Amino acid sequence: MAFGILLETIYLSVASAQDYRANLLPFFVLSLAAAVAALLFARSAPPRQALLWGALFRATLLLRAPDLSEDLYRYAWDGRVAAAGISPYAHAPDAPVLAPLRNADWEHMAHRDAVTVYPPAAQALFRAASGTGYPKAALKIAFAAADLAIVWLLLRFEGGAFAAALYAAFPLAVIESAGMGHLDSAGIALLLAALLFLRRRAVSGGAAFGLSAMIKYFGGFALLPFLRAGKVRFLAAAALVAGACWFGSARAGASPAAGLSNFATRWSGNSVVYPAVEFAVDRLGVAPRAKAAYARWKSSRPERPWMEKPWPWFYPELFARVLIAAGLAAGLVAIAVRVADPVAAAGASIGLFLLLSPVLHPWYVLWALPFAALRRQAAFLYLAAAAPLAYALLHPVPPFSPGLVLALEYAPFAWLLVVDSRRRRRPAAVPKAAA
Repeated sequence: MAFGILLETIYLSVASAQDYRANLLPFFVLSLAAAVAALLFARSAPPRQALLWGALFRATLLLRAPDLSEDLYRYAWDGRVAAAGISPYAHAPDAPVLAPLRNADWEHMAHRDAVTVYPPAAQALFRAASGTGYPKAALKIAFAAADLAIVWLLLRFEGGAFAAALYAAFPLAVIESAGMGHLDSAGIALLLAALLFLRRRAVSGGAAFGLSAMIKYFGGFALLPFLRAGKVRFLAAAALVAGACWFGSARAGASPAAGLSNFATRWSGNSVVYPAVEFAVDRLGVAPRAKAAYARWKSSRPERPWMEKPWPWFYPELFARVLIAAGLAAGLVAIAVRVADPVAAAGASIGLFLLLSPVLHPWYVLWALPFAALRRQAAFLYLAAAAPLAYALLHPVPPFSPGLVLALEYAPFAWLLVVDSRRRRRPAAVPKAAA
């Protein structure tokens, strides 16, 4: 009870504070204090109390404007465009054809020159929220409810009482779903439901997995553990639901993949693996060497129109991303082969994807939090607690330089990852036989 009251006091402070973009230090202090309090809360809170306190924490943040992220405004804009009978995948928000639809959401959102990247099931949620007349409020309520559903679902896993209580109180979950209004909680809840349904309700599990990937593509990186389970009905239902969402959305006149290439080849931030790979690629001259090799190959063959198309591909960033993608693919296969437990394999797959991703916004780490809580992984729990520091990269404020932010996030995380790995490899002690 005492830690619940302490956490609610912190969340009331977060909810009532002024815009944090000009002064992130109080936000960081409150968030880190809430993370410590959440760990203490999880040690003693019974399941019913965890659900009730979790609902209160999220209700407290619902009325706060999403000042640290503009994503909620983009969700509302996409829903507005879809409600007008236009595919959100057809035009960027700055397109003149959409000028009559411009409103306050258009003014607040970022990346107005980019076509949306949100999958079809997410777009269906955005359009439904637009029909309420209060799209941002409706979406925040929906995502807060989905976040609370994660708490309920975690209770159904083996050893899930601690994980559920921790997730219920953890600041990253509370602030990013109910406060900033990010959609990730909906995709995570469906992914957890798919894992629970995998053995006994294969069709329902497959449908949940397909919807998870169509809410946010992150869920798709956990596919191989499900393939290993070999449930034909599960896989068929997942493919049917995801395919129906995709092709149903494409019938509106534009492909849901329209904005993905820009995101996949250009965006980066708050990553340490990708910049290191890019630096190595640049120093080794991989791109110019590949370009010269292609030029030699091309000059020895008859000219064809398609031969001119690869020229824009020869730049270090793309080569770095290709190498990262190859490493990710190999890692996902290794996890699926070596880790038999689908829950552990799904969590490891999501964690690997996040670490190798060129972009790691704070709310992305939410995907790792339920699995880290279930397995009590200190490294990823620390990363979830430290992830809000990355807002200093989106809204620069002294003394949080990019180097300091990355060091605070990843140096302790790397150390804890090594410690955790050694602990898990250490053989269990064999009890001595009684004399």
